[in-house]
Amino acid sequence: MRKIIFNEKVLEEALAIGKEHLGEGNVADYIPELKKVDPNKIAISVIEDDKYINVGDCEQKFSIQSIIKVILYSLALENYRMDVLKQYVGVKPSAKPFNSVIELELSEKSIPINPFINAGAIVVVALLHGIYGDKTFDAILKKASEFLATDLTYSKEIAESEKASSFANRTLIYLMLSRGILSKNTNVEEVLDTYFKACSILTTTKDLAHMSYCLSNGGKSLNGNRIVTEKEARILRALMATCGTYDYSGDFAIRVGLPAKSGVGGGIVTASEDKYGLAVYSPALDSHGNSYCGVRMLEYLSEKLKLFIY
Repeated sequence: MRKIIFNEKVLEEALAIGKEHLGEGNVADYIPELKKVDPNKIAISVIEDDKYINVGDCEQKFSIQSIIKVILYSLALENYRMDVLKQYVGVKPSAKPFNSVIELELSEKSIPINPFINAGAIVVVALLHGIYGDKTFDAILKKASEFLATDLTYSKEIAESEKASSFANRTLIYLMLSRGILSKNTNVEEVLDTYFKACSILTTTKDLAHMSYCLSNGGKSLNGNRIVTEKEARILRALMATCGTYDYSGDFAIRVGLPAKSGVGGGIVTASEDKYGLAVYSPALDSHGNSYCGVRMLEYLSEKLKLFIY
């Protein structure tokens, strides 16, 4: 394990780099409620030596969006063997946008290519419904609260906004039903409602820094509780490295060099094996759905502190 030295000065430098790019990128306006967010919010949170270092708008709440897919898959790993999960969703990188219908149509065995694109996450939620039934969202919220080390709620407004604009996600789930990837008995509305609520969980960079710490500390939280097994943490880090920033994952690996998972709410959570936590936030996105300023801040920190693992 390497010893990485963070301090408030270097985080402020990274924040200043991020602020230079405010005004670039666009908020996720295809979800009406997310169109309302302030694009000038920006933050970095770190956990090092069991202490938090925060700069910028670190108390700002935002929707977790696709970052929840890491937690969804962690729950699936608790309940299904890996070889069973791979019958429903693959583990290969994506070359298409996260909500692509074409990729699902062309994918090997007609299953979603990985659990961090929308089709894959919807399948995972359907599988979790097979375990938890009408308590599925409660199970997701509980697991997310363990990862983020805080009591969580979700935004009903964002969830309803996602539901009202869910044309692509409905196309994906009905295509998977038609191909037998999902059981004909799947309750489409229950699965989608759970998925939308999960994506609408409210978080902060401080919360996500704790999630990062868990993934980077062999699955254990700051207070020593086991959140996932070491093997599960390794699997999640590997998927974050190859699939976590969608069809930008190769470029991200070169520019930043850390496993990471982004969400269209503007957050990015990272992971390593070096027992620290690191997360960033800025809601304006690049064309791949990743925080524009967030990527630039992480790139600066990675270069400055030699965070890259490759």
